[in-house]
Amino acid sequence: MGIPESSENPLERASTIRSYSSINSPIAEETQSLLGEESPLLEPSFSAVDEPIVLPKSRLARLINFLRGPQPPRPSTVSLIYPPIQLFPLKVGRALRQRVRVTAIVIYLCSWFLIFVFLSRKSKFSPVVSTHEEVLLLECGSNPLWMTQSYNACGLDAQFCEPFENKTLSFRCPSSCAGAAKYSMTTVGADNVIYKPYVIGNEDGYRADSFICAAAVHAGVTSQLNGGCGKVKFSGYRDSFPSSDQNGVQSIEFDSYYPASYVFDRAVTSENCYDLRWAITGVNIFLSAVFAYFVYSPAVFFWGMFIMGFWTIVLASDPPPTNGFPDPGAEAISVAFERLLPTAFIGYVILQVAARPTLKNVRAQLSKTVLWVGAFWVGALNNYTFDELPLDRFVLEDIKNLPGGIAAIAFVLITIFISACLQAYVIWKNNKFYPYLFAYAIVFATLIVMAVVPNLTLRIHHYILGLLILPATAFQSTLSLLYQGLAVGMFLNGATRWGYDSILQTPYALNRGGPRNTDLAHFTTDSNNFNGSFVAWDYPMYPSMDANWTGFSLLINDVERYRGPEMNISLDEFYNYTNLEYQRYNYNWYFRIGMYSDEGEQSGMYCSHSSHSCHASNND
Repeated sequence: MGIPESSENPLERASTIRSYSSINSPIAEETQSLLGEESPLLEPSFSAVDEPIVLPKSRLARLINFLRGPQPPRPSTVSLIYPPIQLFPLKVGRALRQRVRVTAIVIYLCSWFLIFVFLSRKSKFSPVVSTHEEVLLLECGSNPLWMTQSYNACGLDAQFCEPFENKTLSFRCPSSCAGAAKYSMTTVGADNVIYKPYVIGNEDGYRADSFICAAAVHAGVTSQLNGGCGKVKFSGYRDSFPSSDQNGVQSIEFDSYYPASYVFDRAVTSENCYDLRWAITGVNIFLSAVFAYFVYSPAVFFWGMFIMGFWTIVLASDPPPTNGFPDPGAEAISVAFERLLPTAFIGYVILQVAARPTLKNVRAQLSKTVLWVGAFWVGALNNYTFDELPLDRFVLEDIKNLPGGIAAIAFVLITIFISACLQAYVIWKNNKFYPYLFAYAIVFATLIVMAVVPNLTLRIHHYILGLLILPATAFQSTLSLLYQGLAVGMFLNGATRWGYDSILQTPYALNRGGPRNTDLAHFTTDSNNFNGSFVAWDYPMYPSMDANWTGFSLLINDVERYRGPEMNISLDEFYNYTNLEYQRYNYNWYFRIGMYSDEGEQSGMYCSHSSHSCHASNND
């Protein structure tokens, strides 16, 4: 039988098959006898199209190979929903010369800047009150007439805060002050108050240490939405401060004597005195959306959003705290420039590491505008978005103290986990799973080590959380746009509002003036031996080994009345001092005794002499 001559020789194909067969098989011997000694079938040979023999792999090996990602990688893309709308800015850009595009962007940014400056000046720097008096710019949680940061700030018998009447203050309050609260445990009478508006009393008379702006919202003098101006008049002592629920603020009751109180002068009204932060923020959101839709250069888009977000936070949505300075507005600008340079440097790193890979050559302009810009403002306005959750700080003690805090942190963690899984799939498709896994493993191992450092508390600030998220968003996908905008906004809010606080903080830095685990002095006077005049106390029952106390500090109704080494006090002198000698048994009197040192540290406890019950408490 002849063998046909062709490019696909059957013997060549047979040699390929033979190469995977045993040369000792009967078929091989028969073929050898037919073809002679020189047949190529005697030796194994391989063609160029042969594949190697693949041995079965273990499950672990298959998993490791799977996690490497697909080969070749399958890069993600941003979905082009409604292509004509998505691609319209690109068509307009190609139709214009570069000089025209640059000129249009410069004019737009300059106009945006001028509108922002005009609204900010009108909102923050030029308040007008009908009395034409000098107006003090307050923060929601401030009271410059009566120190509220610590119990002994007004000195013995509150002498540093006198006079207690015939004193006035014209003020200006920002918006959103209804929730101005003490963020550390504070005792008012027999109640421990935390995370509640610090407003004691009602519009007939507020206790002097109440936050003025929160009280103004409660009294209807200013607006929760727009803030406003007003005038406070100190009206001397009161012996009762009933609570009420008005204008969305539930005030606190205090059923005893306090040396100072204030009311609002109803004759004073606001004239063009409003906080325009919502107007400013709304204008900036709209103008930034237009800007993002038509600008397709990653660098121009990123820096336009970054700088405008920075100044919106500083001058409108969440200004840095500047209470106590002669010119809070100028101080806010000073603080802003202090933080601008390091923030801009980190912004450059963000652009190179995350934003440019995500935004380069993205054609979906509408998706970028809705997702990136929308999420950016959600993060930048963190004090109005995420603060609606019952969470204060990612610190265990704060989570336990806030009602619903545990459920809220569980919700946040579940959301973060689901988002991380979705983004991990994007990373896997781009064949980058192992590099990112290695990098984040180092980060989380470092955080675990930090968490066990003695005498320090690990605290993940907003700016740190944003920076942790950003590297994982350096991919062109729909979800990456969303996550990246949110992370940049969170970073800006944290860095601009609070600065770059340490990731490891001491208990003192986290305390915010609240209770601390220090020695407790204790009263020796109780319901069995109280004679109506003398109150006595003693040193801590279990003093610390390194305790260095100088003496005792006695607070009566939250005002320091004694400081020294004595271990008792006659209340007759106090009753005479307050002109309440004949009324002393008609009130509940709240006593707290604390240890103090020359360094100013205090610890204490209080007891109500009406109920003869004492409650332990530590206080700065």
